[in-house]
Amino acid sequence: MARLDVTLQVFRYKPGEQTRYDTFDVQVADTAFVIDALDEAWALYDHSLTFRHACHHSSCGSCALRINGVEKLPCITRVSDVWDGKHPIRLDPLRNFPIVSDLVVDVKGFFQRMSASQMRITRDAEPVLPVSVDTPAPGVQPEAVELPDNLTRFNRFENCIECGICMSACPTMAIDDRFFGPAGLAAIYRACQQTDDPAEKAHLLALADGDHGVWRCHSVFECVEACPQAVDPAGKIMALRQELLARRFKKAERK
Repeated sequence: MARLDVTLQVFRYKPGEQTRYDTFDVQVADTAFVIDALDEAWALYDHSLTFRHACHHSSCGSCALRINGVEKLPCITRVSDVWDGKHPIRLDPLRNFPIVSDLVVDVKGFFQRMSASQMRITRDAEPVLPVSVDTPAPGVQPEAVELPDNLTRFNRFENCIECGICMSACPTMAIDDRFFGPAGLAAIYRACQQTDDPAEKAHLLALADGDHGVWRCHSVFECVEACPQAVDPAGKIMALRQELLARRFKKAERK
C-alpha cells in the first residue's frame, strides 16, 4: 500500500485567543480519508486539536467541516481526492455557526430549527438496502429498491443525517441568522406530509411562510450541491412555496 506525505493547514481557535492556522505534516495510506489524516495530526502533534467524529461512515454527520473551502464530510472524503500533491489541505469549521474550538461549532441553533418542525427523523426497518449516494464497496451489489406507484424519483427526508452542511453552504444563512435554513425547512415540509391534523399543518405552513421562512431563500441551490445524502432541501423549499401560493390563490377565490 502506497503512502502519502500530506500537509494539513488547520484552522485554530480557542476562547480568548486570536485565530490562526497551524500546519501538520502527516503520512497516511493512499486510501485514507481526511478524517484519518486529522486523527494522525492529533495523535502525533497536538492533543488540544479539537474536532468531532464518531461513526466514520457518513451516518452521524458530526464531523462536517470545510475542506479547501468546500463543505464536506471528512469521514468519506479521500485525501487523494482533495490533495493536489503540492499544496496543503486546508481545513476550516462550518460557516454560519458560532465557533466553539478549532473545527468544532455550536450546533444548538441548528437543532432548535429542526425541533421547531417536531419532525422526528426515524423510519421503519427496510427489507432491502436503501438508495445511497455512496459508491458500493467492491463486490457489494445493493438490492434494488422498489419505488411506490407513480414515483419516478424516490427521495426521503429521513436520509438527513443532521450534519449542518446545508446551513454552512447557504448564502442566506450568512445574512439572516434567523432564517430557518435548508434543513429546517425540509423538516417542515416532511412534517407537513406526515400530519393528518389540519391545525398542525397550518402551524407548520405559518412557520414556513414567516419573515425568515421559504421566501428568504435565494434559490441558489448551494444546499443541494453540498448535501452528502442527496436530501434535496431546495426542492422541499420550492414545494412549500407552491403549497403556500396555492393556498393564497384559493383564499383569494373565496373572497
